[in-house]
Amino acid sequence: MQQRTEELRAVQQECEQEARETWQPLISDRSNFKARRDLDEIQQRLKLFQTSARAESQTVAIQSARQKQLNVRCPLVLLACEWVQSLNWPPSLFNSAFDHCYCEHCYPPHLNDIEVVAGCKYVIPRGWVRIGLHADQSFAEIHQIWSKWIVCYHGTSTMAALSTLSHHQFYLPGDMLMDGTVFGIRSGHIPGKKYIYTSPTIAYSSLPAYSHTYTFHSRKTRKDYHVQLVLQCRQNPGIFHVQAEIVGSGDQRICPYIPNNIIEHYTEIRSSIVAYGLLVRMTEQDDY
Repeated sequence: MQQRTEELRAVQQECEQEARETWQPLISDRSNFKARRDLDEIQQRLKLFQTSARAESQTVAIQSARQKQLNVRCPLVLLACEWVQSLNWPPSLFNSAFDHCYCEHCYPPHLNDIEVVAGCKYVIPRGWVRIGLHADQSFAEIHQIWSKWIVCYHGTSTMAALSTLSHHQFYLPGDMLMDGTVFGIRSGHIPGKKYIYTSPTIAYSSLPAYSHTYTFHSRKTRKDYHVQLVLQCRQNPGIFHVQAEIVGSGDQRICPYIPNNIIEHYTEIRSSIVAYGLLVRMTEQDDY
């Protein structure tokens, strides 16, 4: 981070020196209006450069601080990373700035179970590990997704997740995935409804109707595990609908913090959701 900041400062100083050497002699002639206009333009560009440099320095600093949040010695983190590596996804999809572990050691019981972002509650994904994903920086800045969009979860499969992340858009039932299969409606969900479904609680998004379960043998622990994945996302709060659960839970409460009658969001607008975390849950098969 310090090296990058010094590089930015050096480029800035070089630009300022070039501007002074090139244009200042001409400005001394009051009749040279074109030179003054050109200098004004350079000064405006320098201001934009300085603003951009400060923003980049702040981003690097924030990412550096976030990277310290992931406990690389945590057994659950090591397991989750081993499984994700076994997927052989392109490394460019991942962003360690958003890594976070929510096991009971890395995220102790005394910490909050719910948080409020953009005026809406979401439930902390206790027991899961978040592997950070790259979000398009330009899109994020233009739409201010980190301050104005809510946090939500989207249960999915490995192929649907890879297709979503590779093409920067979520898929609707009927779309063709990267492996040539058609993205369909999972068993246990209402047929004929072509929407993108999300929820403010991972307890709902990790249900079998949304999230696939995989088996995995760890070479490190020599044990077998059941694995689930859910995407943690930011979602535009103004363009989705809210409804009750539609998986047949009836009066049985799915989440202690989000009532069943407002537990699901749905939308047809693909660009209204941005994934920034791949949440992974590992459970030993004997404990499943």
